[in-house]
Amino acid sequence: MDALGIDFRFILTQALGFLILVFVLSKFAFGPILSLLQRRQATIQGNLDEAQHRRDEMVRLQHEYEERLAKIEDEARDKIQAAVKEAQGARDEILQRAQADAEVIVQRGQADIERQRQQAMVEMRNEVADLAIRAASRVVHSHLSAGNHSALIDEVIAGVGASSNGTASTRNGGLA
Repeated sequence: MDALGIDFRFILTQALGFLILVFVLSKFAFGPILSLLQRRQATIQGNLDEAQHRRDEMVRLQHEYEERLAKIEDEARDKIQAAVKEAQGARDEILQRAQADAEVIVQRGQADIERQRQQAMVEMRNEVADLAIRAASRVVHSHLSAGNHSALIDEVIAGVGASSNGTASTRNGGLA
């Protein structure tokens, strides 16, 4: 190695200096740098864990929100259906009341018609009786000949027709 110009002492001194430098650097430089790197790695890992935790929490909250939203939609749908059923029930009740009221009105109308018919029948009977009494009274007061008899009957018949129209007193010349 002498031919190459390499001295073992020089190599040994260089190696020993390098080892001392490595020891000193590891004691004073690599230790703090390594601990700084480890703290930085722990901080980064903590931040990553926190981000993962927040992401998991966000996903959980999103699922809860979606479940609540679906529940609210179901409740709203149920409330709408209940309102529709209630409205249909109210409509049916109103229709039943209207039908019942209509039936009562029809029955009252029929009763009024029957009462008016009965009243008209009574009035007609009274008028016929009055006409018969007047006719008999005229017959008694007048001398009847065959011509007078016919004229009297025609007059009474005309009076009956006129009294059904409400004009019996004017057509009978004061018979009513």
